[in-house]
Amino acid sequence: MMKIGTGKVEISPKIGTNLAGYFEPRNSKGIHDPLFARALVLGKDEVKAAIIACDLIGIDREIIKSTKELIKRKTGINPANIIIHATHVHTGPATAKVFGTDNEKTRAYLSTLPGKIAEAVVLASESLFSATIGYGRGEENRISFNRRYLMKDGTIRTNPGFGTDWYAGKKEGNPSIVRPTGPIDPAVEVLRFKNERGETKALLVNFACHCDTVGGDLISADYPAAMRNLIQEKLGQGVFVLFLNGTSGNLNHLDFLHPEMLREGYFAHTQWMGELLGNDVLKICGKLKEISGTELKAAQEKLDIPRRSSSPLQLRIAEKVVEKGIENLDQEEKKEWGKLENNFGIEKVWAQEMILVNQESPLVEIEVTAISLGDVAIVGLPGEVFVEYGLRIKEEAKFKQVLVTQLCNGCAGYIPTKEAFSQPTGYEQRLARSSKLIPEAGNIITRTALDLLAF
Repeated sequence: MMKIGTGKVEISPKIGTNLAGYFEPRNSKGIHDPLFARALVLGKDEVKAAIIACDLIGIDREIIKSTKELIKRKTGINPANIIIHATHVHTGPATAKVFGTDNEKTRAYLSTLPGKIAEAVVLASESLFSATIGYGRGEENRISFNRRYLMKDGTIRTNPGFGTDWYAGKKEGNPSIVRPTGPIDPAVEVLRFKNERGETKALLVNFACHCDTVGGDLISADYPAAMRNLIQEKLGQGVFVLFLNGTSGNLNHLDFLHPEMLREGYFAHTQWMGELLGNDVLKICGKLKEISGTELKAAQEKLDIPRRSSSPLQLRIAEKVVEKGIENLDQEEKKEWGKLENNFGIEKVWAQEMILVNQESPLVEIEVTAISLGDVAIVGLPGEVFVEYGLRIKEEAKFKQVLVTQLCNGCAGYIPTKEAFSQPTGYEQRLARSSKLIPEAGNIITRTALDLLAF
């Protein structure tokens, strides 16, 4: 029989800490709901593995390495058997080096993070119990949407906005949209862990949508917190709920064709969305089937993926934009800079990002990790992965039940499809520290995941 243990440690930063997720700095002014590192430890015979979900936007690779070594020293768990996942909240501390969100308070916070994550794993390791595991799947089509749209002018726009009368109170779709450019992943997948008395002790939930429904300047774990609260209200506060965000690099909660579904206010939509998802989970719990087999396996592959680079001309223009502003570019320079599109009116920010990313190593180290529990597998991918790759893994893997999660064991930036790089415009493929891998990276990572899942 497999054993599992759970543990959690609060990782909320101090009020005033810089918040992540947007192009310009925001300082937190309070806490709406706390952030946690939640750990699920699995054990069977001599094999142990850990899955940790952190309410953070992402975790840099060097922090992941030091955290895994600390976990190994404290628990003996092989670092190759550990998935450290960031749920990608946009109302948490700036734990990834992008868009100028670094400050002294963030650096102080980061110095304490490995110890807190390791503490959650220690707590889980010390609370192991024999468990039966059930798996179930449902679908939710009302709360996650592909955010890249083909426009009537032939361009691709990320979050292109609503109709022109939106701010006058008229909720209308954007008339310039032709269609979304890609699919969503509606799957809500659940693993339930019961003790020998038949009591539900833990749930693992996998769903794909950006955790960016809140905005504002209050610290929050976004819609997974609302989902968790509803589940615990129904099943008991002692039930541990671990959320793994699916491949949602090009997904979010905004439907620009049907804005009537959007709730107004920073937390109204978050609450509605989390409760819908929570009720989905409860329905799935009513029809779970026990997994086949009890073998626990884990596998990991490390890869060095080449980084993209700017042309010498683009770098010279970027340096000029930072130094003198876009208004001082000549016509040829403005034409070249304009090809990059999606400036969002923050040209100096993009220019600085271009300069900084070109100073980084030409190779980016990433990890792909797979853990199997009987006939169910969980695969952790690095970066903000486009949904198409997650769907492909589920379709082609030898396991019928595969839970795919992103931003695991490092923060490698956006991982768009190769096709997205051939499209004339779009935010996610624009070169920056938040999007730096070569166009082939997604296919390389997907192939690696499928190879690991052949164990």
